[in-house]
Amino acid sequence: MRKIIALFVLGLATLAVTASSVSASSSSIVIPFEKHAIGPGHYVGTAGDGGTIEMQVYDSSFTGGDPETSSHWVQHFKATLKLTVGGQSLTAALDGQFNFTTRQTVLNGIVVDGWLSGAQIHEEGTLTGFAPLTFVGTVMLMRGSAG
Repeated sequence: MRKIIALFVLGLATLAVTASSVSASSSSIVIPFEKHAIGPGHYVGTAGDGGTIEMQVYDSSFTGGDPETSSHWVQHFKATLKLTVGGQSLTAALDGQFNFTTRQTVLNGIVVDGWLSGAQIHEEGTLTGFAPLTFVGTVMLMRGSAG
């Protein structure tokens, strides 16, 4: 049961979105988001001003001891991210983790299709709600790393 909850929490953290605009610099683009779980490991939400975010979490494992007694439990996982913002869409492959103590997610990967294909991508999120699991955070695209 805790593993299912962990997958929901992880997905929600990744989907957590705040309504604000996309900001860009010469090297990176930062997009705020809010996402929530709609099924095991599946999160959807909003990104930037009117955009969408969807994440599917898979290949999950846990470290840190017994989840019933340990306060340092961490979920490690892979995820597929689909993001549409400002008329641009991309798909990214990510590796991430959710820390149950801090309620923080951190994911890193690469854009594999669409806008900024080949660019590095970094996501940070915080679990902000449990019913449903909800995450708020940012996605950062390193524009200069695109091929």
